[in-house]
Amino acid sequence: MSYVEIVKSVEGITLRLTPEGQEELAEYRIPEGWSHSPDMLFADMLEDHLCNGWEFIQPEEIGALTAAPILSDSAERDDQGNLVKVDQVYWFPDYAVRSELDELYENGEVFFPAAEETA
Repeated sequence: MSYVEIVKSVEGITLRLTPEGQEELAEYRIPEGWSHSPDMLFADMLEDHLCNGWEFIQPEEIGALTAAPILSDSAERDDQGNLVKVDQVYWFPDYAVRSELDELYENGEVFFPAAEETA
């Protein structure tokens, strides 16, 4: 069962809640925010994609000076799990002022633009 649909475009990816995802997130929404860690809930929403080629990239793995969530479906790792190559990453640049989970819950979708190379 998929809670989120990932729609790719040239500009980035849009994560859209499915009806099942809307129900699932609504169970964890409380007046104070979330009943569980927002990072954990966001990863749970993406679980089927994270088991099928998508993964979170740690900012330090690519030299990014951010704490934003970063996703990719093109990461290659060696036998020790070290990132050796990644073609494209997508990130949530508003992480410091807005929660990607709140955006997903309130709007039914959240956009992660494609990161531009700076090297």
